[in-house]
Amino acid sequence: MRKAPFRSNRPRRNAVRPASSAAGRQRGSPHGLPARAMVAAMVLAAGVGLPAVAAGQAADDATPLHRAAHEGDASAVGLLLGTGGEVDAATRHGVTPLALASARGHAAVVETLLDGGADPNRSSPQGETPLMVAARTGVVDSVEALLRHGAGDGIDAREGWRGQTALMWAAAEGHAPVVPPLVAAGADVDARSDGGFTPLAFAVRAGHGGTVEALVKAGADVGLALPDGTSPLHLAVINAHYDVALQLLEHGADATAAEPGWTPLHQLVWTRRPNRHYNNPAAFPTGTVTDLELARALVAHGADVDARQTAEPRDGYRNMLNRSGATPFLLAAKAVDLEMMRLLLEMGAEPLVANEDGTTALLVAAGVGIWSSSESPGSAGEALEAVKLMVELGDSVSTVDDNGDAALHGAVMRGSPELVLYLLEHGAALDPVNERGWTPLTIAQGIFYANLGRRWPDMEALLLGLGATSPTAPEPPR
Repeated sequence: MRKAPFRSNRPRRNAVRPASSAAGRQRGSPHGLPARAMVAAMVLAAGVGLPAVAAGQAADDATPLHRAAHEGDASAVGLLLGTGGEVDAATRHGVTPLALASARGHAAVVETLLDGGADPNRSSPQGETPLMVAARTGVVDSVEALLRHGAGDGIDAREGWRGQTALMWAAAEGHAPVVPPLVAAGADVDARSDGGFTPLAFAVRAGHGGTVEALVKAGADVGLALPDGTSPLHLAVINAHYDVALQLLEHGADATAAEPGWTPLHQLVWTRRPNRHYNNPAAFPTGTVTDLELARALVAHGADVDARQTAEPRDGYRNMLNRSGATPFLLAAKAVDLEMMRLLLEMGAEPLVANEDGTTALLVAAGVGIWSSSESPGSAGEALEAVKLMVELGDSVSTVDDNGDAALHGAVMRGSPELVLYLLEHGAALDPVNERGWTPLTIAQGIFYANLGRRWPDMEALLLGLGATSPTAPEPPR
């Protein structure tokens, strides 16, 4: 039989009990009392004068002034300041009452502390200023009070963790109304953090369209890229903030930007239908603009529908295809994204452009270059339809790329008997050999591929039944 947990009926030691249950429900101190009542209770309980109460400290060196500032009680703050409370007292962690009030958005307390002589530029040991935390919280009155009392002297001060400024913190949290007073005080709209992020980049990444608008209006450069070449437009597409991407285009962002090695249109194809790598969730689209609408907008703003990648991303994306030389259409074919393929064709894409290895859209749709059928986008049925589309467009089922891979190699890796039979019916060779010495049957019987030993027994039975032979023994899993 389970015993009931022991509960003592004795009151907690040092607990300050309210006179009524209603008082106990008041917001404020941890004891259920507002700050002024707490101060009075401490005075009465201790039998000491207000100056002694004002100077008292907790274990972390917090004073009653810290607590009153945290709770937002401007009257208690004024009372404590008038009876000897140290306005810039810092806790063991370097936190002042002004920092607490700024972080909590208590504008009246911020004003009271500043009027009482608080230093608006006093930072924590890590360089965090009251203006930074006020900007992060987003209460305009707090920000403006700090600026009126001299916080503008440190307008572009940087905290010690990531080298970020008050404007960056406001942008990252989407506090558009805080942007104008900070900029008016001299904040650098194009300042970079240690990681190379600008205020605009922070706002774009988080999808804060209103803040993006405020920053652009303040003069932020919509083309200022991150150190790796990622433009704000790329960043919006990566995070599926398609409304923000369109907003940037309308403000002059370059739809042809390709400093990372690929364009925003390439990026849109990946973001729309990514690999399920490491079980990471895909970016969740925000706003009302769809990915297909953005594709049209990119082309309308000058994007080259046949632009070719010049670099292979190092993004952890599970992929076996050399994407250098790939067009957006080729990437859409790899994802067997029929809707995107058809839209790109409608906008003038050339469907027969291969990557630098000679791998065509038909080959990648069949499965050449996939990581695995379970982690690569698209179903076997979609792959079959994409291959049929490519045949209609003039691609050949007999094409072999520079690695010796044929469509049938990919179809076996997809594990699709329907696709295998379709390719054979349209003239594909049964036993093509790639540069590793693999035939489709070799693959089906077992290979080491994409970090795993893999076999496709159903494909093996199908191919053997069709008369396939393998010139070499299957490569054993390592």
